[in-house]
Amino acid sequence: MKPTTLLDHKNFPNDLKDLSKSELETLASEIRHRLLEVSDSIGGHLASNLGVVEITLALHALFDSPKDKFVFDVSHQCYVHKMLTGRLDGIFTLKQYGGLSGFAKISESDHDAFGAGHASTSISAALGMAEARDILGDDFYSIAIIGDSSLSGGMAYEAINNIARMKKNFICILNDNEMGISPSVGGMSEYINSIRTNLLYNKVRRKTERIMSKIPKIGVPLTRKVDKIVDRLRNTLVETKHGVMFEEFGFKYLGPLDGHNISVVMAALRFAKSYDGPILLHFITKKGKGLEAAEADPIKYHGTSPKPKESTPKSKKQPSFSQIFGEASAKLCRERADVCMITPAMREGSGLVEFEKEFPDRYFDVGIAEEHAVTFAAGQARVGLRPILAIYSTFLQRGFDQLIHDVCLQKLPVVFALDRAGIVGADGPTHHGVFDIAYQLLIPNLIVMAPKDGKELQDMLPWSVNQDLPVSIRYPRGGAHALDGSIHSHIELGKSEIMFKSENTSSYDVCIFALGTMAWDAYTIAQNLVKDNISVAVVNLRFAKPLDEETVLQYAKLSKQVVIMEEGCETGGINSTIIQLLVKNLNTLPRIQTFAIPDEFVEHGSVDKLKSDIGLLPDQMEASIKTKVLA
Repeated sequence: MKPTTLLDHKNFPNDLKDLSKSELETLASEIRHRLLEVSDSIGGHLASNLGVVEITLALHALFDSPKDKFVFDVSHQCYVHKMLTGRLDGIFTLKQYGGLSGFAKISESDHDAFGAGHASTSISAALGMAEARDILGDDFYSIAIIGDSSLSGGMAYEAINNIARMKKNFICILNDNEMGISPSVGGMSEYINSIRTNLLYNKVRRKTERIMSKIPKIGVPLTRKVDKIVDRLRNTLVETKHGVMFEEFGFKYLGPLDGHNISVVMAALRFAKSYDGPILLHFITKKGKGLEAAEADPIKYHGTSPKPKESTPKSKKQPSFSQIFGEASAKLCRERADVCMITPAMREGSGLVEFEKEFPDRYFDVGIAEEHAVTFAAGQARVGLRPILAIYSTFLQRGFDQLIHDVCLQKLPVVFALDRAGIVGADGPTHHGVFDIAYQLLIPNLIVMAPKDGKELQDMLPWSVNQDLPVSIRYPRGGAHALDGSIHSHIELGKSEIMFKSENTSSYDVCIFALGTMAWDAYTIAQNLVKDNISVAVVNLRFAKPLDEETVLQYAKLSKQVVIMEEGCETGGINSTIIQLLVKNLNTLPRIQTFAIPDEFVEHGSVDKLKSDIGLLPDQMEASIKTKVLA
């Protein structure tokens, strides 16, 4: 690590209050260098954290965490906050098994006022804290830090709609960097951009910043001076019809200001601290600030992987499910004019970069607005299109009500492509896609599918857009199986696939019913079991709903032991459906063994380590099955 003069030698956050402007700037530089070291070593969210250094420093210099509450939206930009709140020594364990979370987490530190992993929650949570403070007669500051892209989420608007009733201090920081993972989209993005780029307004802003950068502290006379500056800014906004919206909702608005000028940020926060009511500070920041490559390409540097060691040989990778989905979707659109694509700000993650280039008129990025995305798709389907909504499993949870009422109740033919289904690894419990099987199985009119590999995904997509009911296809993060496509059969509604069965037997010691990519795990286990003279059948279910009841009952009757495998929560999962079916239809039940995710939130770490903890690695399942068979 590069030697530091401040970062490793001060007691933070308390010592921040005694640092001079030049020392704060030095500390900002040291923090950025440490962020780069962390990124090179273990990866993580780099660009967003580089962009929020000065704002985080100013917050901790002027306020008293954990008494004062900092609520970070999404919270993937809280690495600097963690460095300044007693976790600097553990910063190289970020997102590692047993280490620090990559997000704010209330069980990790009292300084993490509110946990988050999804966007647009900060204003609601911080406003709730402020109102509770006033009811309880408490005394602390409640501060929401939200990015401009998070303002595309409906929950943020619902919170802003309730600002007007707030009569005491409430601070909202708009960290405006024009980016989410992808560039910000939508009317709010254009509105904020119009403020940012207005020439007359920026002339006044530059003068404002010059004045504010000279204000060391806020007393009554200086408070009045800043108040006059704010009024002048507001009048300029009114004359040019820019920036008024925030004030109409009840905020006093100050900005946009340079979010990397520590003096300006400190002055604005001092003013906000003294203001008796809701105030919104609009800071312009650069995502990736301090790293030229990240500033030029913040999308690439949004989430980084550790630098490979020179001695590490490069292995050939299978294409990811996201890549396969993107290519298959583009092929489908070339063949059909009625297919379109929707994404809630997940263009890169869902493999749709090339799709957007080829079909810009049939590609809709609706921003971080999952509820809208689902009903928007329903509207398209109602009048004749066949929309595909590419959405992460964990993000569709936000559109659950719309999935039920707006799509499935009306039997509208929307295809839901659920990426990141199952355990995703380092992003942890907010991002694991472990609940989608259970929450979809309970909805009438919904077909739920899970491909075992990339070839099956390629087949399921065109099949799905031909159905007159909503269809959900869940698939995991990462690459397809090495044997991708080597076992293959036609897709038919509600029909499973027999992947393997022992020869020369009319009954089986074990029958494994597996959903999704776990079918290949089951296949591998079966190959090993037969070597020990254990007869086995493996059924790739393909459909969680409708379940292939005929095949399940047929093989369950022929088997001494039934094994059910799914990479989803055990409570309410496919195992529940199968067990219920067997109980209803069989007089004598076989022994039943289930492998799924237990009733707990799975922490962060490598996928293999997390699976090992809950017994979902193939060798663990094989050993457990063998023990039961031989018992």
